[in-house]
Amino acid sequence: MKNIVIIGGGAAGFFAAINTAEKAKINNQKVNVTILEAGPLVLKKVRISGGGRCNVTHNLFEVRAFTEKYPRGSKELLSPLHTFQAKDTVDWFKSRGVELVPEADGRMFPTTNTSETIIECFMNAAENLNVDVRLNHKVDKIEKLESGQFLLYIRNLESIATDSVMIATGSSQFGYNLAKDLGHTITELAPSLFSFKIEDSLISDLPGLSFEKAEVQLLIENQKPFKEKGPMLITHWGLSGPAVLKISAWAAREMLHADYKALLKVNWLGLDKVDTAVLYLKRIKEAGLKSQVQNIYPEELAKRFWLKVLEKSQIALEKRWADVSNKELQSLAEILFSTEFKVLGKNRYKDEFVECGGVDLKEINFKKMESKICPNLFFAGEVLDIDGITGGFNFQNAWTGAWIASQNI
Repeated sequence: MKNIVIIGGGAAGFFAAINTAEKAKINNQKVNVTILEAGPLVLKKVRISGGGRCNVTHNLFEVRAFTEKYPRGSKELLSPLHTFQAKDTVDWFKSRGVELVPEADGRMFPTTNTSETIIECFMNAAENLNVDVRLNHKVDKIEKLESGQFLLYIRNLESIATDSVMIATGSSQFGYNLAKDLGHTITELAPSLFSFKIEDSLISDLPGLSFEKAEVQLLIENQKPFKEKGPMLITHWGLSGPAVLKISAWAAREMLHADYKALLKVNWLGLDKVDTAVLYLKRIKEAGLKSQVQNIYPEELAKRFWLKVLEKSQIALEKRWADVSNKELQSLAEILFSTEFKVLGKNRYKDEFVECGGVDLKEINFKKMESKICPNLFFAGEVLDIDGITGGFNFQNAWTGAWIASQNI
């Protein structure tokens, strides 16, 4: 009887355990598969992902384009994603009675719109395949024995001997420590997917306002500019939403080194140049010559925000469009095309934070998700130095790595 222990009861850990047990069953192999979860709950990130709806993957089935969504790990994921990609994830869940549907932005959720559907799917599959799930089993140390087996020391409990080990501990520090003890290098860790702290009168008192086609440019001292586009949200503390979260992922380490201080340029309407913004405002002016500027404005903007733009341009709210000068039009256009904000710090995004950094990818055989340093040691998910932008890409990394490991472990 072969013993396989998976450390971590999250997305990667469960997916690996289920598929490992299933493969053993198909091949008539006698295998014990055990998940050791350090805490009292499993699948915590699955439960809270997508506001409790679980953003399982992304509706992008072209592998090379999919890999471009990973600030770190895109090259290494190319081959694994050819083996198990987003389409395979959709099919895997469908074969177990869980339909995934895409939203307009490509994010895919279960039709039930609740993460409990995914959790039930995993728990039922694990139970049916006799996967042993043990809570409050924190692995303090792993010892590689001369026999090739591993000895796992569990805090306050007995030690466990096993033939193969998989570390799927997400961004937990103890997972990095276990990998390090077995000879692995941990790359520089930094938060990824965070929003920006900004204090500015233009956005104060406007939390909840969103801009669907924003373009943002992040300027960090001595670094090349980072650019992103997509929906953006004003919050109580600054700016967030997909455009900001994506740019934070690409600039994760650079922002860490800059102590989260930078300059952010915001193009609120996503227009291609300032002259286009001028022409757009001229059309609005011509359509409402007799109206006050506070009452006729770009339809993409909320009135409360427009009033702040007028205030910033020092244009009286009661002024008629007919009396707005070309210079004032230019001023309005420049604000809409490129407002500059000082980024004063970061805010982690709810509990759905992602970590940049982890086990050095040069030390992993991506055909098997196995360590090149320590035979029969496998990895999947965020414990590796792989992280994606927001939109289901981090879960797909977990499914892909776990699937490949399960076929080889």
